[in-house]
Amino acid sequence: MNPKRSVLVNLDELPLPAWDLVDMAAYKKIWKTSNQEFTLNIATTRGCPYKCNWCAKPIYGNRYNAHSPEYIVNQIAFLKEKFGVTRFWMCDDIFGLKPNWVQEFNAELHKRELKIRYYIQSRVDLLLKEDTIDALANSGLEEVWVGAESASQKILDAMDKGTKVEEIYEATRLLKEKNIRVAFFLQFGYLTETQEDIRKTISMVKELLPDNIGISVSYPLPGTPFYEKVKDDLKLKANWTDSDDFEMLFNGTYNSNYYRKLQRFVHKEFQKSQGIRNLKEIISNPKTISISNLKTIAKLGYYIPSAFLDTIFLKKWQDGK
Repeated sequence: MNPKRSVLVNLDELPLPAWDLVDMAAYKKIWKTSNQEFTLNIATTRGCPYKCNWCAKPIYGNRYNAHSPEYIVNQIAFLKEKFGVTRFWMCDDIFGLKPNWVQEFNAELHKRELKIRYYIQSRVDLLLKEDTIDALANSGLEEVWVGAESASQKILDAMDKGTKVEEIYEATRLLKEKNIRVAFFLQFGYLTETQEDIRKTISMVKELLPDNIGISVSYPLPGTPFYEKVKDDLKLKANWTDSDDFEMLFNGTYNSNYYRKLQRFVHKEFQKSQGIRNLKEIISNPKTISISNLKTIAKLGYYIPSAFLDTIFLKKWQDGK
């Protein structure tokens, strides 16, 4: 085993990635089969300084170092000129954490007359700082995934998340005002979770109607404080091969079957709420009719009865039947 490497603080010391080694034509060809617009990944930072106790940081740890906005814009300019790329996935754990980074990034793009579109991962508390959302919108942000996790403050505090439920609501409102799509990472099954905590999270999804959601159950990753809390429950199920995304490896409030059904139910409630919203919009303003809106409305015939049946199943599990 090699000794631990020292942390590189000034990431701008690195040369630009060797994009010339990528068979970009073949890469674009694969992208076309997905019916999605061609997008390249860019990493602007390394690490995450926050301390969510279930999150593993095996690569960069708790340190956070960032390229300068100038470095990243130089890379974007190269990719646009060389390959015609104008859409990017900023694949950082946390995008634009350093004070004024996002604002400087926006200014540098305008200075170079570069118009791009991109999407990121961030935190609701970070998005609410100063004019961050304005700068993100002006620089071309299309979509942001935030770790909402739960609408129960009790659960967020137990996770050491460091965010407030009201920040989720406020950040979502401001992002939508700027026509930026917002998506939620949600997590069920954390220790001490109750039916009331679950209900709050479902209600938040139905009320805020994010553009997308991703759902998981709390997973004990070795090396995390959360793992230490539940490791005595793991017993034989301690390897990746023993589980899937919704396998409860510890003694939570409910079992794996319940959380698998809950995941499907929340997605159905999400889709149902979107369809009802679009139906109301079309009734009040027929000019809002679109193919995508009509599709969500048509699917109500499936989601309404299916979600109702799921509530019956979930109630039985809650009652221990």
